[in-house]
Amino acid sequence: MLNISNNVSLDDNEITFEAICAQGSGGQKVNKTSIAIHLRFDIAASSLPDFYKEKLLALKDKRIATKPTKGSVNRRLQSKKKHASNKRLRGKVDTE
Repeated sequence: MLNISNNVSLDDNEITFEAICAQGSGGQKVNKTSIAIHLRFDIAASSLPDFYKEKLLALKDKRIATKPTKGSVNRRLQSKKKHASNKRLRGKVDTE
C-alpha cells in the first residue's frame, strides 16, 4: 500500500517496476547490466478518485518540441562541409 496523502492510497499491484538496461553512453557496463528502473502506472485503471484521474490525464507528459537556431544549423553544416573536404583531400592523388 502506497500512501499518497491521508485520503488517497494506491495498492501495490497498481504500480509495476521493471529493471531495464539504461540508454545512453557508459560503455560496456551499461550494455550488460540492468541499472535503470522503469515505473508504470495506469491512471485510468487505478483506484484514484475521478477528480485526481481527470487532473492527471489533463497534464501533458511530453516535452515541448523546439527547433535548433539558424546559427546552430549553419555551424553544424559548415563543420560537416569542412570535415568532408578534409576527407576528400586524403584521397588518392592523380599524378597525370
